[in-house]
Amino acid sequence: MTVLAFTSVRGAPGVTTTALVAALAWPRPVLLVEADVTGSSSIKAGHLRGEVDHELGLINLALAHRNGALSLSTLRGQTIALTEDGTRLALPGLATKAQAASLTDDFWATLATLLRSVTRHGVDVIVDGGRFGMRHGPDALLKAADLLAVVCRTALDDLVAVRANADQLPDGGCHGALGRRGLLLVGEARPHRAGEAAEATTLPVWATVDWDPVAAERLNGRERLRTTLSRLMSSRLIRSGRNAVAELLAADDRRRRLDLSLETTVLGGKGVR
Repeated sequence: MTVLAFTSVRGAPGVTTTALVAALAWPRPVLLVEADVTGSSSIKAGHLRGEVDHELGLINLALAHRNGALSLSTLRGQTIALTEDGTRLALPGLATKAQAASLTDDFWATLATLLRSVTRHGVDVIVDGGRFGMRHGPDALLKAADLLAVVCRTALDDLVAVRANADQLPDGGCHGALGRRGLLLVGEARPHRAGEAAEATTLPVWATVDWDPVAAERLNGRERLRTTLSRLMSSRLIRSGRNAVAELLAADDRRRRLDLSLETTVLGGKGVR
């Protein structure tokens, strides 16, 4: 199973919307973790229109960690259902930016370990990491992810910003790091194409999603989701999201093969010695 994290390096290219689209299009059971520390959970207040328990969320896990009581059952108790079939769950983020001070490095590291345990129970994890480099941000989650997808639009200034910050992005601290970081482009060819983006940023383009602001607004709560679900699921945004998910899973498969190949090479070298 996979831990996939989304982040950005500047502005608001649509990290939360992209993570939500990926969760809705994911082909297996999945947990979406809203780890953006800017506050005001977009999932509860936006996508679910405030119609869920406002007390549930990330801050309660931070309090449980402080009390030495953070566990898988605690995590499960703070999740909400994204879809009625229960195969897509979400851990809502902070209610206010002020709560971010409770999110210590040790908490994020412990949560990263816990999320890895979630994957061993047959559930993939998608992390909405928000903008990279924020104070109290989820760096440990980004570092522990199998794949770190940088969400980026294709204007030149966006691409230049990614290039300038590429070396600062978490790499997992291992020899397979080159297969773990890539781009997810929002609105390819508006104005630059994937090949140009890869060349400009030095990162591979793993996937793209269409520029579809109308569907994005619906997804984020402009209309009641239940009354517009069929229209939303047939939108360009969701259709391209399904393709993006397939491409991300293919990137993860390549990463796994690369890691296996490198591990075999290292072990073989030890054997020769």
